[in-house]
Amino acid sequence: MLTRLIIRNYAIIEEAELKFGPSFNVIIGETGAGKSIIMGALGLILGKRADTNVLFNEDEKCVVEASLDLKNYQLRHFFEDNDLDFDETTLIRREINPKGKSRAFINDVPVTLDVLRDLTTQLIDIHGQQETRELEDDHFFIKVTDKLSGHRALLESYQTDLSRYKSIQKQIRQLKEDAATFAKEYEFLKFQFDELEAVTLSEEYWKSINEEISVLQNAESIRQNLQASAVLLSQGQVVNIDELLAEAQRLLGQIASFHPDLKRIADDADELQINLRELSRSVASVLHSTDSDEGKLQELLEEHHQISRLMQKHQTGAMADLISLHQNISERLERFSFSEEKINALEQEAATALELVLEQGKEMSANRQKAAVPFMDSVEGLIREMGMPFAKVSLKFAERTLPGNDGLDDITLLFAPNKGSQLQTLDTVGSGGERSRLMLAIKSVIAREMALPTLIFDEIDTGISGEVALKVGQILRQLGHQHQVLTITHLAQIAAGGHSHFLVYKDHEQARSTTRIEGMEKERTQLEIAKMLSGANPNQAAIDNAKTLINGYN
Repeated sequence: MLTRLIIRNYAIIEEAELKFGPSFNVIIGETGAGKSIIMGALGLILGKRADTNVLFNEDEKCVVEASLDLKNYQLRHFFEDNDLDFDETTLIRREINPKGKSRAFINDVPVTLDVLRDLTTQLIDIHGQQETRELEDDHFFIKVTDKLSGHRALLESYQTDLSRYKSIQKQIRQLKEDAATFAKEYEFLKFQFDELEAVTLSEEYWKSINEEISVLQNAESIRQNLQASAVLLSQGQVVNIDELLAEAQRLLGQIASFHPDLKRIADDADELQINLRELSRSVASVLHSTDSDEGKLQELLEEHHQISRLMQKHQTGAMADLISLHQNISERLERFSFSEEKINALEQEAATALELVLEQGKEMSANRQKAAVPFMDSVEGLIREMGMPFAKVSLKFAERTLPGNDGLDDITLLFAPNKGSQLQTLDTVGSGGERSRLMLAIKSVIAREMALPTLIFDEIDTGISGEVALKVGQILRQLGHQHQVLTITHLAQIAAGGHSHFLVYKDHEQARSTTRIEGMEKERTQLEIAKMLSGANPNQAAIDNAKTLINGYN
């Protein structure tokens, strides 16, 4: 709710302050007094752009500041999302300096115009003769018919299932893109895999093949040295270590009992004899098993070459890296082989999810169409009371090609203001005044069911008078009992219905004419409404008539 508006150095307003009431607020004044300037200032609060042409004094900055009561709006999340401090009494300010630079603030924190618009469009709704965009937006009537249908749980379930369907579709698209990309490199990967598969990839095997190659390449040297070692150890014809050690062992055994240390020395000789004979057997065993096999050596060298070539090709420094590469390629090939099955399974899942979405969407559509009938009947009844006795309105439903987040429906408002005319869209039919009254009728009906922002009607009185104007005033006053309403009017019948009144006038006492705005008490209101009825100097009859109009609303 808009509680206060301060305007400084804007157009021909040097400074003005308006404190609005919570109900039906009426702004009156002579033509040219500057009422439209107030709408321009509000436009700045709503995020419209401006330049230095709006400065009253070109050497000073322009400031437009609005205080808004947010306690009836669920907007805390908006402030959190935009890193703003939430306050139930929120201050919005626009500043334009003499160089034309514009700044916007929410609770004294600088914000972009986009953020400002996102907030204020939820709080203030201005309707001038050309402001019918909302009525041309099918999303507006989807929200209205949803509220009237009372199927919030169904809508939430629909949106959950639609989100799941879209998620599955996204997975399918990604899998297909991956498959298409992978298909281009499949043959190359398969070739790499087959190359790696053709060799033995094992760290143990790689170690053993290197060892075996080393043995085969040096077999002759190994045999020669082992043969010589065997001779030295136990096979020498003249003397060998074994015979020498056996003789030493015999001699030590004869004297072992004569000295305590000789027993230990004799035992050491026995152990040395045992180890020597074990060493001799080992040498003989290796000598026996070592043979020069040129064929096997060539076979092992070929396999070693193949593995070394693959390591070099894939720039891997160890067998472990080659094994890891082989595993990675294997997994990629396996994923590709199963991707088609996965896509088929997901497509079945998507079809089931879409079926559920469509089923719920059709149920919502039926609910909306059912709710639209009495809603349009009520709207049509009101606009006929406002001077369009033959007017017809209707909501046209069309099924969307693809499900949207709010359902399957496109809803278009059709309007026929005159007798015999065909229902058409608002962009092709209806005067500004007729569309404004249509907007008032729609807002009046939905106000019974939905929380609305501050509603501002500019020049809704165009083209009406008498009883029709009185009826418009009654509807605006009734709407003011449920929501804050502001209107600028030239008609006494409408002005008389206000709960709060403001007078806009020009002050010519200074060197330069300025616009002044004042809130009015009861007696001043009666006088100004009398002027609207009879002119600048109303007689008693005009004053009595004004009182009658005002009392007629009470």
